[in-house]
Amino acid sequence: MKIQTLEIGFISTNCYVVSDDNGISAIIDCDGNPQPLFRYIAENNLKPTHILLTHGHFDHIGAVDAVKEKYGCLVCGGKKEQRMLTDPATNCSLYSGNPISITPDIWLEEGDTIEVGDLKFSVMLTPGHTEGSLCFLLEDNIFSGDTLFQGSCGRTDLPTGDWGEIMRSLKRLRDLPGDYTVYPGHGPATTLETERHSNPYM
Repeated sequence: MKIQTLEIGFISTNCYVVSDDNGISAIIDCDGNPQPLFRYIAENNLKPTHILLTHGHFDHIGAVDAVKEKYGCLVCGGKKEQRMLTDPATNCSLYSGNPISITPDIWLEEGDTIEVGDLKFSVMLTPGHTEGSLCFLLEDNIFSGDTLFQGSCGRTDLPTGDWGEIMRSLKRLRDLPGDYTVYPGHGPATTLETERHSNPYM
C-alpha cells in the first residue's frame, strides 16, 4: 500500500491517493486544478476507481467532476452530508464564483466498508465540522478530513457546523484502541497518540 499526499486547491487542501500493490487506487478529497493529480496517476500507472469524500465543503470537492469524468470513478459521500454536497450555498461554493453540486454514486453511513482493490476502508461518522463529516480508517491510518488536525480541529462556524458535535467526534477518535497515523484535510500528518497527549481539544 502507498499513500501519496498532494496539496492542491487555493487553500491548500490535502488530496490523498491511496494505492494497493496492483495500482488500484482511491482518491480522498480533491479540489482545485487536478493536473498535479493527473500527472501523479499517469507517472505511477495507477488505476483510480473511487473518490472518497470526507465532507462537502467546496475546497474538498472542487475537482470531483473533472476527476470522475477522466477516470470513471465512483464518488462516495456521507448520507448525512447530502445537503452540504448538493447545495452550493451550504457548501460555500456559491460565494467562490463556481457553484458546485455533487451527487455521490454511493451514500455512506457509519460502519460501512468500501473495498478498493486490496484496500478496505471503514467509515466512521464524525459530525461537527459539518453535519455529515466522515473519517476513513484503513489499517493503522485515519483520513480525518477537517475533523482532526495536528494540534487543532475543524471550525464549526460555517453551515451545519456544531461545536458540541465535533467535541464528541474527537473523543470517539481519541478513544479508538491503539495508535494511527492521521492524515488531515489540511496541514501535516500526525499520530493519534501525539494528539491524545498534545491536542487541547481531545
